[in-house]
Amino acid sequence: MGFNISFLYLLKISSAVVSCLASTFSVPISVFVFTLPLPYLGVASSLPTGFVAGAIILVMGLLVYAWTPSVSAR
Repeated sequence: MGFNISFLYLLKISSAVVSCLASTFSVPISVFVFTLPLPYLGVASSLPTGFVAGAIILVMGLLVYAWTPSVSAR
């Protein structure tokens, strides 16, 4: 519930694009967190190299999109 409320607040103070980028960025982060040796989850699992490569490509694409200046129409 806190996840949804935080994204609604983010949508309120910014745009839908920023909210969509933040939710896309949260997917690889949450998968990575659940592979850590957390209590009550048992033995930590390892991530396949394909996932790591895909997460790096996803995050790099998000950063390029977020930091590319927009071209204003004249």
